Amino acid sequence: MVIATDLMTVEVPKAAEDQTVSELLSAIRQRPWEELSHIYLVDCQNRLIGQVPIESLLTAEGGKKLSALRGAPPVEVQPDDNAETVALRAVERHDADVAVIDRQQHLLGAIPIGRLLALLHEEHVDNFLRMGGIGAVHPEPTAEPSTVAAFRARIPWLAIGLIGGFLAGGVASFFELALKQEVALVFFLPLVVYMADAVGTQTETILVRALAYGHVSVGAQMLREGLVGSLIGGATGLLAGLALWLWDGRLGMALVVALTLAITAVVATLVASVLPLGLARLGADPAMASGPVATVLQDILSVAIYLSIATMVLHW
Repeated sequence: MVIATDLMTVEVPKAAEDQTVSELLSAIRQRPWEELSHIYLVDCQNRLIGQVPIESLLTAEGGKKLSALRGAPPVEVQPDDNAETVALRAVERHDADVAVIDRQQHLLGAIPIGRLLALLHEEHVDNFLRMGGIGAVHPEPTAEPSTVAAFRARIPWLAIGLIGGFLAGGVASFFELALKQEVALVFFLPLVVYMADAVGTQTETILVRALAYGHVSVGAQMLREGLVGSLIGGATGLLAGLALWLWDGRLGMALVVALTLAITAVVATLVASVLPLGLARLGADPAMASGPVATVLQDILSVAIYLSIATMVLHW
């Protein structure tokens, strides 16, 4: 995991608030700086007390005190804060001013905006590839095209999907008798599988984004998503069951589809919550839970739930 100190530079200009503009300009011209978008104001013990934007400094009169030019407080982060969370906080505030301080408020350094943007770009591309079932080793668009490299990046996730398909087929084979008795059950398998995948993907996307901002309470997440899944499942199950009953006239089939959508929506939200949270607890990237891995698991569970309900309801 990349942390704030991995992106930090100590080459930042610092000054006391009682210094004048001309004194500071003379001092900063003496050497090159890695980060010069802000001047950090510190006290005699190097504790951060504010900042002056460089544009304010360059347009101020030479005799003006820096205390009169103080801007909005900088984004303050700890050395071991997650770098992606830091970058998102800075972007949210539309501010490139990120100061790294210790527990006693001592200024350790700052994070240049270029490094924050590079990190966000890298994380965005990595998450995008994972959600599409493509390994992070896929060649860059600007790289020399390589068929072998593209194949190696894509095939592992597809192999997982292939295994999952066989497992789902194995689950369905346990209900062969029910499928023979009611062939119409096959017609609605795509609907059941799609709805579970769609609900799960929504949950994963929202949760992975929330985890990027910091800690997420497991209990609150499970309770909230369980309730959301219940509402979504109830609404979609009621609509689908009613539509099927009016269209086909068979109450049993309508009931099977309605109950399945209601239950699989709840299961999908819980599964989509457990996987990212579990990976985050293990120190792995929560985005790894999205895409093919979660899809395969949700497909197997939704098929098992659907055919189990069908066996009970239609037999009864």
